[in-house]
Amino acid sequence: MSAVTQERYRPRRIRSLGRTIANETALKLYGIEVEGAALDPVSIERAKDVLAAHAPGPGHAGFAILHRGEEAVWLLLHWWMAGGILAERLWRAPLGSAKAGFEPVDRPLMACVWELVPIAFERDAYVATVMNGGTEVDYLSRDLAEGWY
Repeated sequence: MSAVTQERYRPRRIRSLGRTIANETALKLYGIEVEGAALDPVSIERAKDVLAAHAPGPGHAGFAILHRGEEAVWLLLHWWMAGGILAERLWRAPLGSAKAGFEPVDRPLMACVWELVPIAFERDAYVATVMNGGTEVDYLSRDLAEGWY
């Protein structure tokens, strides 16, 4: 018998929050929102501050996911390394507290089922562009379509 409680899957809204340069790293920024609970501008700005402080620096490109879930606001930073390797850092912030900052999350967490949607898209976009003779500009021009996933 599994110790994991099973919940019913309900789609969440995923949309682009644009591009940002964080510590000279070009990033696509995605937002994920549980139904009825939008990301607030304060969380978006706090997330950009965290990304600026922790992105790997020049010569990298990647994406970040800001997820307003039911238990917390999650921030995932991903960047591509040589050999098609995807690196990740993860933070969380409590819901409903504009003053609270993002705190690093200890492993073994990686991503939830909703966050895996843009991660899968980004993997395919990277393979189709950079790993097939394209450029980072080609990669950065591709976005997951906004929708409920």
